[in-house]
Amino acid sequence: MKRSLIILIPAFIVLAACYAYATPIYESPDELKHVGMIHYIATYGELPVQDVVLDTQRDTWYEQEGSQPPLYYAITALLVRGIDRSDFESTRIHNPHAIIGNPSALGNQNMVLHDFPYPPRLIGTTLAVFVARGFSILLGCVTVFAVYHAAKTLMPDRPTVPVLAAGLVAFNPQFVFIAASANNDNMVTALNSLVIWQTLTMMRNGFDTRRSLVIAVLMAFASISKLSGLVVIPVVGLASLWTAYRTKNWRGLLMLGIFTIVAWGIIAAWWYMRNYTLYGEWFGTQTMLEIFGRRPAPTLIELIQNEFEGLRISFWGLFGWFNVFTFKPFYLIMDIVTVIALIGFAVYCWRIRRERDQGMRLAFLSMLIVIGLISLILWTMQTAASQGRLMFPYIAAITTVMALGLDSVRVPSWAVVPLAAFAFVVPFATILPTYSPPPMVTDVPNPFDPPRLYRDWNLMGYQVDVNRRYHAGDILPITLYWQPVRPSDDDYSLFIRLIDPDDNLVGLVTTYPGYGRLRTSTWQAGVTYADHYQVRLPQNLNGQYPLRAFIGWWKYPDGFAIDPVDENGNPLPLPFLDVGYVDAGIPAPQNTVDPAVDFGGLIRLTGYTLDGGSLTLHWEALQNLSASTDCLYVFVHVMDDARNLVAQDDDPPAIPTCLIGQGESFISRHDFLAEGTPPTGIYTVHVGWYSRVNPMRLSIDYLDNAYPLTEITIP
Repeated sequence: MKRSLIILIPAFIVLAACYAYATPIYESPDELKHVGMIHYIATYGELPVQDVVLDTQRDTWYEQEGSQPPLYYAITALLVRGIDRSDFESTRIHNPHAIIGNPSALGNQNMVLHDFPYPPRLIGTTLAVFVARGFSILLGCVTVFAVYHAAKTLMPDRPTVPVLAAGLVAFNPQFVFIAASANNDNMVTALNSLVIWQTLTMMRNGFDTRRSLVIAVLMAFASISKLSGLVVIPVVGLASLWTAYRTKNWRGLLMLGIFTIVAWGIIAAWWYMRNYTLYGEWFGTQTMLEIFGRRPAPTLIELIQNEFEGLRISFWGLFGWFNVFTFKPFYLIMDIVTVIALIGFAVYCWRIRRERDQGMRLAFLSMLIVIGLISLILWTMQTAASQGRLMFPYIAAITTVMALGLDSVRVPSWAVVPLAAFAFVVPFATILPTYSPPPMVTDVPNPFDPPRLYRDWNLMGYQVDVNRRYHAGDILPITLYWQPVRPSDDDYSLFIRLIDPDDNLVGLVTTYPGYGRLRTSTWQAGVTYADHYQVRLPQNLNGQYPLRAFIGWWKYPDGFAIDPVDENGNPLPLPFLDVGYVDAGIPAPQNTVDPAVDFGGLIRLTGYTLDGGSLTLHWEALQNLSASTDCLYVFVHVMDDARNLVAQDDDPPAIPTCLIGQGESFISRHDFLAEGTPPTGIYTVHVGWYSRVNPMRLSIDYLDNAYPLTEITIP
């Protein structure tokens, strides 16, 4: 089955290259800061000294990553030292409207601004980042190799297990995504995986001087790659104690202990001593927390309730800065796979419950997973860190256990093929579209005449489904068409405000154009951009009313507004665009109409609410009104005893009748005193329906087809 590695590792390399291409630089978790650390070491040839006061007030290249063990950064700095990185500052301009750490974000998922991300220009700092990514991919190959052999060592007579274990690593979209980024997780994951493999070999075959030296050196290097490298040391210690007890080779245990102390003292101890000298702590974690920021300590129950889902999802595939989902069914499928694997693992453990040696090897793997998870929980209770990738240092144990469980329920090795196929889809279907700039177009639907000119660009038109009805939590899509008339001298922000008829804010987007993917200073004159947005409506939305969008520009963060003008510079009204209707429930009327009144056999009046001169009428469609393109109007006439009209209001309902289906309830609103208050007296309010296409009223058995709804008194 070694042929499997000949397939798995090249496939992983190709896959990782696709992820590296699809992900613009700095758009993986903390890559901006990891590269900053690399750049600092490559530039100055030394580690930064953290200052918990100054570093929280200034923009350092590395931020909290300056507190991390340095091995990954030092090696990568050597690799990129000869590359001209003088453009480093210009590559790390932040997107001021970025939405980070929110997987439900609909846009602004890019941490930094990328003018032309595809294809990446492999020069300067961008080339340096891709060199770092290439080194990370190499470390990912080491991890896949080590996981395969760890699983093979555990189950030498079950060839399916190593293939499944390595496949669950090589084709895990999240692992590939991290492996294709500049991130010190990749080094500690590779080293820990090698340690796990060699420790399993030790537990099976007994002590070997050369192997003990290798394990000791690997643990020392892991300890200076990331603090999660320390987690394996006590577990390896317990495994070595068991091995010494089983083989009665206490000398081998002593040699491993001596090798570990010496290797750790030579390779890793200096960095921990440096921490104590500079910061008064061995691990640098308190300094990191002061710079990155602490969180109010949640209870364990709160942590599980609020963050377990994010941890679970981000183990398999949550991209960008914890803000880019892939296809939702994938997470359910992997949940099912995980449950099946755990059941299968439990079944296997029961079957071999009397096989002491194999049971201890399984206990070793399980202990690694549990202690790794506990360490992550303890860290997460101090700062926001519930990301599945932080369990990757123990991925050799995790996927070996999963593969063993899947094999126990007869899952074949080719089961990793669908996972591989999906992993190849993700960079092109999920990641790349997230960062691609808006397309250039030639045709503009619903063009404005004249276009609205904002400083250096025209709003040529917009596209939206004006007949769509929205409910609480729905997403409203809208496309704006912009055409620059000249190059812009600066970067400006636009806003889309969704408002109700009373000008109350219903939804809001504030952004650079292209949802942060195309700033105005890079627009090309004469080109029309189709700028697509999605606006999420609030969960507490209620009522029925037409929805409008208000489009504007300003200089972020607190600069001047930019008002539209025509081609001659004359002010134009701010564009209020009809974008659909809210249909999110109707409050019960204060008064019912009993018996209900039917208008033309089409519409039934069921109730009303009267508040001064404001009247809300409640209706029910008796037939499918949307079958007609004739949208009907409601009239409200206020008359005196002589049937003289003293006030009125004619309006369509909140949702036009030509969008209403049979059995639907809807309302119409009327402010019949808006034009003035009639003289003191008692008046009758009459209501009815009419068509503007065919000037006739819907018939009822009342004079003039007007129903006398109620009386009002004007004091």
